[in-house]
Amino acid sequence: MSAAAKRHLERVASLPCCLCGAMGVEVHHARTGEAAGAGQRASDWLTLPACPECHRGSNGIHGNKAMLRITKKTELSLVADTLESLYG
Repeated sequence: MSAAAKRHLERVASLPCCLCGAMGVEVHHARTGEAAGAGQRASDWLTLPACPECHRGSNGIHGNKAMLRITKKTELSLVADTLESLYG
């Protein structure tokens, strides 16, 4: 991992959850078409902040994805929101 990617991940981890606004997030690597298989991870630049519940909870990104449907967001749109928050 490059030093720039490490700094970016640290910045993402400092943000509130992109779905519910809670602090204390985990960095989620967004799954895109190129990294959609099991065990594959997206680029460290395609990341977003998600609290443990919105990330790994039953309604979270790795669960039934209800939080994505409720907020009418996709993982890619949340990555864009994250980049705008950090660098916009």
